[in-house]
Amino acid sequence: MLRKISLISILFFIAVFLSSCFDAHEVGDYAYVTTIGIDKGIVDKWRFSFQISDMRSGSKTQGGGEQEKTEYVALTIDAPTFFKATNVLNTSLARMLNFRHTKYLIISKEVAERGEFGDVMGPIIRFREIRRNVNVIVSQGTAESFIDNLKPVVGLSMPKMQEGFMEISKQTGFSPQIKLSDFYSSLKSTYRQPIAIMAGINDFSHLPRNDGGGDNEQIFIGERYAGELPRKGGNHIELFGTALFDGDKMVHKLDGYETRVMLMLRGEFERGTFSHNDPLRPDLDVAVDLSQHSKPKVKVVFDEGKPVIYVNIRLDGTILAIQSRINYEKTDMIGYLEGLIETTIKHQADALIDKAKELNVDFLNFGHHVVKCFSTIQEWEKYNWLEKFKDIKAVVTVDAKIRRTGTMIKSSPVLQKGGRK
Repeated sequence: MLRKISLISILFFIAVFLSSCFDAHEVGDYAYVTTIGIDKGIVDKWRFSFQISDMRSGSKTQGGGEQEKTEYVALTIDAPTFFKATNVLNTSLARMLNFRHTKYLIISKEVAERGEFGDVMGPIIRFREIRRNVNVIVSQGTAESFIDNLKPVVGLSMPKMQEGFMEISKQTGFSPQIKLSDFYSSLKSTYRQPIAIMAGINDFSHLPRNDGGGDNEQIFIGERYAGELPRKGGNHIELFGTALFDGDKMVHKLDGYETRVMLMLRGEFERGTFSHNDPLRPDLDVAVDLSQHSKPKVKVVFDEGKPVIYVNIRLDGTILAIQSRINYEKTDMIGYLEGLIETTIKHQADALIDKAKELNVDFLNFGHHVVKCFSTIQEWEKYNWLEKFKDIKAVVTVDAKIRRTGTMIKSSPVLQKGGRK
């Protein structure tokens, strides 16, 4: 009996450890999708676009060495559902579409403003291959054209470029970091509403030219929107600003400056460069690198049944440039710059809160703090925060401290001939 059990055990282990992986797939069996685009369809309900990477064999360089060359192909199809689109496209490829390395989910502004994106969001969020850290982006134009223009300019790796855009946004504050999990959770939330990254395609026509062409309208660069920045060269796509949603319907968009203040109020701002008119020489500018010292301190009280929200924003600054060369580094002078920053940010924050109340959309995450004043979920849901948001009162205070002065400890005027200043 013991010999039988031993023999069966040996045969079992042989069967387990020597069996091949019959359902295994090689890397070359897949076409890896880096970006998904969703537009309104023409011959069917949706138009899906997929950008796939195709790793080719090494190609000769001018130096005689070899380097890996990556090509990107865009596939577009009209289909009633996401999975129908992938199924049909697989018939025209020698490899299966794979979404494990997808970085961007692009929604056209048309689809976002129709309020229909929720219909296609469910299947996408359920699909096991699509990770929850995919970035959600709203394109000013079509998602198809966005994908066609999404090409690496510096370097060869598309995923590296996509990740680089997200990392740079942390250093500028001109666009938020919104993942698929954040967006989907906000769709179902009773105390906040969704936002997404705003993107556009720049045809470089907004840069003024000597012949009078281009966009000569005098608008501060931070008050523009994605696709409208006065620049030339580099990548055609821009991630700049924020798309605001009421449910799954886009209702408004924020420019670059408004986005930075929104991130400060939400406690998600990391750093960014701010230029202000010099308080003593308004014709010149002062540039300061600002970072958020800590998440804002938020206190909520109820006055006659209406919430009053007190928000304190704390910022740290580093002087980057003083065009007037006034010695603001002095202890009795640095307060001019701190006061300028505090006044400017408070004014922008008050204006942004008024806009949120006018839209009746809580994209500032104030509901996250108000919900703590309720004892039960039932009480909170009965209060109906998303409808009451327009009735709030918010009081914002800003504390800014210039911590560093760069590599100069004193600004001095430029001397002319004869010692004249």
